[in-house]
Amino acid sequence: MHRQKTFYDVSDGQKMLEYARNCMDENDYNVALDIYEQLSYAYPKQSLEILAELYEQYKKLANQDRYTLYQSRFYEFRINRTDKVLDVGSGHKPFPFATHLSDISLKDHHYGRVGKPFKYVEDKPVFECNIEKLPFENKEFDFVYCSHVLEHTANPEKACSEIIRIGKRGFIETPTRGKDIWLNTAKISNHRWSVEKIHNKLIFSEYTPKEINAMQNNILLDMHMSPQTIREKAFSALIYLKADIINTMLLWENYFDYEVRWL
Repeated sequence: MHRQKTFYDVSDGQKMLEYARNCMDENDYNVALDIYEQLSYAYPKQSLEILAELYEQYKKLANQDRYTLYQSRFYEFRINRTDKVLDVGSGHKPFPFATHLSDISLKDHHYGRVGKPFKYVEDKPVFECNIEKLPFENKEFDFVYCSHVLEHTANPEKACSEIIRIGKRGFIETPTRGKDIWLNTAKISNHRWSVEKIHNKLIFSEYTPKEINAMQNNILLDMHMSPQTIREKAFSALIYLKADIINTMLLWENYFDYEVRWL
């Protein structure tokens, strides 16, 4: 289910900024992020400094996986300790609640990992497999986590049907078309599909060659990945703070609907 954001009276900006810092120190990340977001709205003339500080807070997080950085702020996954949880395409940043990990390749580190090695986690079984043909029983997993994988697949229909087959419920995330185009990530990350969520239905549209080539420049991606100025740090913080706008996210149970539009 969707997580309800916490709203505060931010009329005393400095007081609330200190409170947000304390929340970060006490590992109450999501409340802190809610406050930083509200402060950036309430004080537009100071928004660069506020968001740049938030960037530095992000960098301090012990875990840099997507769940910690932003997914937990938008959704409550409600995973029980006894649940069997599969991360499909876990790569170098596995889902912290996964009990089982899988990836299309454990040795070729260029499958969506930009050269970074697969991350093994102690006592968690690892499977090398294709998402379009998963080696698991029907409804074997209580939760299937699939983050930034489906945009790569050769056949999204097979991939989605396999996720539904093996999972009772789960979470899916992909970049949006806008994110891929502006950050110039479709080509360098081997993305084949734009994925939209319309009325909880995933719509896969095959990228055109023009869209894959996109901006043909990594300026915005570099600003996000390695910001140098206050403005660039503020921009990078916004990528995480507004992750639900620049990524397609779906929390599903029992089944989800999908459609594939080939070129």
